[in-house]
Amino acid sequence: MDLVESIVAIKKKGGAPVIAEIKRLIPKLAAEAGLPLDKRNAGKLAKAYELGGACGISLVTETKYFGGQPEQDIPAVLHTTNLPLLIKDFNRTKENLDYYVTIVRRCGKEYLGRVVILLISHWLENKLPEMLDYVHHLGMLALVETRSPFDLEYLSGARPALIGMNNKNIDGLEKEVDRILLDRQMVEEYRQKAGRALLISESGHRQPEDVIKSLGAGADAVLIGTAFMTAAYPSEAVNRFAGALGGSK
Repeated sequence: MDLVESIVAIKKKGGAPVIAEIKRLIPKLAAEAGLPLDKRNAGKLAKAYELGGACGISLVTETKYFGGQPEQDIPAVLHTTNLPLLIKDFNRTKENLDYYVTIVRRCGKEYLGRVVILLISHWLENKLPEMLDYVHHLGMLALVETRSPFDLEYLSGARPALIGMNNKNIDGLEKEVDRILLDRQMVEEYRQKAGRALLISESGHRQPEDVIKSLGAGADAVLIGTAFMTAAYPSEAVNRFAGALGGSK
C-alpha cells in the first residue's frame, strides 16, 4: 500500500490520518535544551508508531542538521513495518534521488512502491517538474512541500499526488513556535491549484486539538514529529493523535 492509499483508507474509516516522523536530532530542542542525538532503533520506533495507528512513517535522513542515518534507518523501517515510508532530505539533484533509490533497492525492489521522496518546491524552483518526473520514473511517489499555495507555481502544470504545507519555516530549520497556519481559505486555494492531490499539514502539531484544526480546515492528513519523538510512550502518543476525530484508526 502506498501513502495515498493508506491516507484514503484511514479517512474512509473516519479516522485521522497521521504520518509519524522519526528524526535523530530536533534542531529547536538541540539549540534550546541541548537535546542529544536520538539513538533509538528506527525500526522499533516505526513499529511502535504503526501499532499506535499511524498511516505512514516519515524518516528525516538529512545528516548535517537532523543527524540522519539513511543507510541504517531506511532498511530498518522498511523491514520492520508494512507502512509507507516518506524519506525527507534536502533533495536538490537527481544524484540525491539515485542515492535513495539504491538504498531501497538493496532492501528489495518491491519496496519502491511504498516509498515517498520529499521535494521542497521553493528550493528546486523551475527544476521541480523535472525532479518530480524523475521520482516517478524511479518507481516512487513524491511529496511536494510548499510554504503556501503560491509555491505551486513551480509545478508548471505537473500534478503530484501529494502536496505538503509546512506550518514552520524549513529554511530556519523549524525552530520557531509551533502553530497551525493552515486554514480553510488556504486549503481552498490549494484545491483550486492542485486538483485532486492530497494535502498534508506538516509540523506544528503539539496536541490532538491541532490535528482537529488541520483536518477541520480541509487537510487530508497531518505529519507530526516532535510530539512523538519526545513522548515517553510513542505508541500511545500516536494513538491519541490518530484518534482525535473519534473514528476508527
